[in-house]
Amino acid sequence: MTHLISGLMSWMKRGMTDSHRNQLLTWAKTEYGRDWEYAYQFMLKNHGQAPTHAQLHGPRINLGSKEVA
Repeated sequence: MTHLISGLMSWMKRGMTDSHRNQLLTWAKTEYGRDWEYAYQFMLKNHGQAPTHAQLHGPRINLGSKEVA
């Protein structure tokens, strides 16, 4: 897994070519399911950096175990 990530990061740092965009598109469609379009646009705007769970789905809200009357 480390080899895959380091390989992805090395080509992301060199700049975006059509080949890089196609690879990001494939990665987004493979890894992000229904959120692939958002993830793809995010990666294009952020030099290939993938969005976090919070960036995809918003922050988690912990409601605790209190009962609501």
